[in-house]
Amino acid sequence: MKIILTLVVMLSFHPCFPQYDFNRSDRPVKKANNAVINSLAINKLYDFSAVKNCQEVAPPYSALPPRAASNAYTIYKINTDGTVSNIAYQRQPLAAYTDRMWEPGETIRVGFDITNSDISTILRVQRFAREWERIANIRFEFVPDIRNAVIRVGFIAPLSYSWIGRDALVNPSKVTTMNFGWLNNSLNDTDFRQVVLHEFGHALGFIHEHQSPGAAINWDKEKVYAYYAMAPNNWNRAMVDQNIFTKFSTTTTNYSTYDRLSIMHYRFPPELTVDGNSSPVNNNFSAMDQQYARLIYPFPTPPPNASGTLKTGDDCDEIAFLIEYGVVPDQLVEFKMEYGQSGNKKVSWWKQIAIPKNNNQETLLYILNNSLIAAENKTTATVQIPFTELNKTKGIGFWKAKVLGVHTPLNYKWNVLHALRGGCRISLVWKKDSCL
Repeated sequence: MKIILTLVVMLSFHPCFPQYDFNRSDRPVKKANNAVINSLAINKLYDFSAVKNCQEVAPPYSALPPRAASNAYTIYKINTDGTVSNIAYQRQPLAAYTDRMWEPGETIRVGFDITNSDISTILRVQRFAREWERIANIRFEFVPDIRNAVIRVGFIAPLSYSWIGRDALVNPSKVTTMNFGWLNNSLNDTDFRQVVLHEFGHALGFIHEHQSPGAAINWDKEKVYAYYAMAPNNWNRAMVDQNIFTKFSTTTTNYSTYDRLSIMHYRFPPELTVDGNSSPVNNNFSAMDQQYARLIYPFPTPPPNASGTLKTGDDCDEIAFLIEYGVVPDQLVEFKMEYGQSGNKKVSWWKQIAIPKNNNQETLLYILNNSLIAAENKTTATVQIPFTELNKTKGIGFWKAKVLGVHTPLNYKWNVLHALRGGCRISLVWKKDSCL
């Protein structure tokens, strides 16, 4: 698998080859020069009635826009007293620079033309496409209006294809940049998923594996020419050269060791190679797919856990904090609060934090430990909030029950939200609330 740097759009397939009986008596007869002389036998041998193949076409654009630096972020240090210090400004490295690669961490808008499809098919496409988010630091935002999308998905028979990576950004005619020509709800999950993973792999910049600079497939060329010359492809020799035999240059692609198990690989039978090698139907990410996707679209390295003690300045309050990273889904931040104790003295009564959110909203989290109203006791409280909903410009507020049980807001604000990342958990243990 590799990243394309050239001006090209690849059309995909599923499957490339049907099941064949290669032991039939009408196999083609070869001369000593290995040329196929029995074209009728070729037609009998290769049944193209179920074959769906791919070809290259040029996208209608002249130049791509500059890449956005969305993968740059500030590194913060959270000190033991809860204060925050700026440490550095960092940009996630890329294995190689190419205009057709998205930025790690970028969100790509995807829309669907529902003219030739239905909502259940579209939801299946979305579900399987999101599997790329698990192995690559990229996000797909599925927008309801295709006019607002960058990747524009259609369902027009008979072809399936996808433009390569950021080629989709320059689309003046607003045509579909991805198409599923044979996906519908009659297709089983295995085959449906394979097509979606393959096409969205193209959309992320990955090209066909059999054209990798690292590929060493010993094609039986005359047989391959004859194979693709027949319907429904009807390719001439130049088109076969372009789509099958041509490899991308080592200077224009970023590629791994050849991986015959890649989700981006053609399926082909052993009879199309001189040494009997073949490629199976690959229905899942290979180990190298996963490794390489993380290399090209790296996830940010999480900072070390932070811990310490907050002092609100009210009645000698002490609140232990622990911030852990990568422990919840990366689009969320979890807040957890519980009681502690100082020496033999246990903290009790009502405590609360107020977590600021956008649009002047707050999420309130409280704990209560009071034998007088035991039915309302809650000694541990937890909430998860989408990271994008947090108001990073405001601090977390603290409340406590004071004289006569009156709920009182404290003056202290913990300004830490701007230093957090999605996927972290903030644990607060209210371990002291009085100087007594």
